[in-house]
Amino acid sequence: MLFVTLHGGKPQTDPHKNNVHAHDKDGKRITPRVLRDSGEILLDELRGIHLFGKYLYVVNSNRKENSVLCYEGADTKYKLVSTLVSRQSCEGIEHPFDITFDGAGYCYVSSQDTNIVTRLIISADGTSATPAPQALALPADGTFYPGTFVASSVGTLGSTTTPVKSPAGLEYSGSGKNKHSVRGVVWANNALYVADEPAGRVKAYDKNGNFLCQSNGMESPVHMAVWKGSLYVSAGNAVLTAKLPSSPGDFTLSPIEGVKVKNACGMAFTKSWHFYIASRSENIILKFDSDFKPMKFECKLADNPEFLLHI
Repeated sequence: MLFVTLHGGKPQTDPHKNNVHAHDKDGKRITPRVLRDSGEILLDELRGIHLFGKYLYVVNSNRKENSVLCYEGADTKYKLVSTLVSRQSCEGIEHPFDITFDGAGYCYVSSQDTNIVTRLIISADGTSATPAPQALALPADGTFYPGTFVASSVGTLGSTTTPVKSPAGLEYSGSGKNKHSVRGVVWANNALYVADEPAGRVKAYDKNGNFLCQSNGMESPVHMAVWKGSLYVSAGNAVLTAKLPSSPGDFTLSPIEGVKVKNACGMAFTKSWHFYIASRSENIILKFDSDFKPMKFECKLADNPEFLLHI
């Protein structure tokens, strides 16, 4: 079964676009409402979705909430347990995009409007989180949002912070109608990998926030996944991959031949090596076999897809 978050917006008129949708192995939608709650939290513009331990964590990225929500359940029914973190409890969480876990008691949240990655200490029961100490790699006398793990190269986003020069700091583009900032995050091989969309690179940081290395340049890296020792990145109309580096050093991501997806976004792998990739502009999900050959999968969505999760 495949879970999908959609771009969303206008929950009062299109509530079905502001929840997690579930689709079966053939692409048929099972339900547009995986998340069940009492209505006290506005679900709008859902982004990253991650199953860790017994909980399903969902990024809720609208102006009112700016939060990561914690759900518990099975199959297609998950009930709200708590708010893991929000802008009220951690100021740097603003327009959050993605979340990842390191298995050592921390999670990491990327936020587009502050252009940082925040590290959080997860409670023993997994239902709440608080800002971790500032990363040791950052200047001790600097000013940063609580829990900052990877800082921005621009220090005038929201509260004034100390800019960190690229490549260690994340680049930011604020020209024109659309702003471009940090996107996907994934923890793998004892390092945090971050999609720096304005820089056109994936960057890696160690457990103390030290910049380790970065990928070659590419068009708009956004989503990432790790599978069987390799990193996969959706960028532009392609999916690129590379073996995870065994030691610090720049690495090269290469396009997967035959996988062409207009405005590629969320990805997911199955235990049988089937690969799903969504097209954000064509509102479809494509399916490939273990050799990345196309498979029949008729899955038309009601809105622009964002993230995928295979259950």
